[in-house]
Amino acid sequence: MSEFHNLINSNLFQGRIFFDKSLENLTWLKVGGRASCLYIPKNKKDLAVFLKQINNKVKINVFGRLSNVLIRDGGISGVTILIPPSFSEIEIHRNNKITLSSGMLDKNVSKLAFDNNLGGFEFLSGIPGNIGGAIAMNAGCYGSEIKDIVEEVLILERDGELKSYNNKEMKFSYRKSIIKKDQIIIEATFQGRHENKVNIKEKIDAVISSKEESQPSKVATGGSTFKNPKDVKAWELINSSGLSGYKIGGAMISPIHNNFFINTGNASAKDFEKLGEFVIHEVEKHHGIRLEWEIHLIGDSIDEI
Repeated sequence: MSEFHNLINSNLFQGRIFFDKSLENLTWLKVGGRASCLYIPKNKKDLAVFLKQINNKVKINVFGRLSNVLIRDGGISGVTILIPPSFSEIEIHRNNKITLSSGMLDKNVSKLAFDNNLGGFEFLSGIPGNIGGAIAMNAGCYGSEIKDIVEEVLILERDGELKSYNNKEMKFSYRKSIIKKDQIIIEATFQGRHENKVNIKEKIDAVISSKEESQPSKVATGGSTFKNPKDVKAWELINSSGLSGYKIGGAMISPIHNNFFINTGNASAKDFEKLGEFVIHEVEKHHGIRLEWEIHLIGDSIDEI
């Protein structure tokens, strides 16, 4: 707690601060340990002030909706920052451009684009979490990715200063960007295209329909578990390795979509990690292909504490 002594009872910032806070019920997988220090900023200015109070040696992790992460049972040391829904400012520009704050849900970005006759955002209807997280990992589905529509990204650096990155500087690749754990996406400007609402709605409906038919719903899941290797789908490799429905503890491979792991009700983070490592081993044994985690594994295991 000594590393946070200057944060306790500080009146310099306006957000909510918690110490030794359980993250289990905040994650989509409904597992995970505790955050040594959790901060939920009030606004962008408040977040910049908060960052300047943190010692440079203290580790920082930044999350949005905790949708595509597996927080280990031993929790997260250092400072954990959650970007709240209040980071949802919107600015509509000419030439089919929009600027959005990073806390806005992906599905709401898709709806906003529809309301403004902007095409190119339809795929976001099928992606969980907020737009900041989607940018950081270059999220995508059904043939589209964030890199296709991002023009410029505004980043809050570790020292509390703002820096702008254009699309090229973001170095987007498959489920990756240049963003580091201690860099915070504040807002981004997107380039859409003018399109008829009827056409946009058809595409959104197709994305939602495909998602509902092919992915588990109304269960605790973290989205796609593994990245797709080149020229093959991860779920196909898992399925053909005979692992559909395989279970370790309370973590199970969804029979509906084999690249989704679900919490059957009593899973631990260790169950999910063990299941993932078992899948990686079995797929490599059967196909000679080593799967790579898409879900981000964060924190310490109980054994490491």
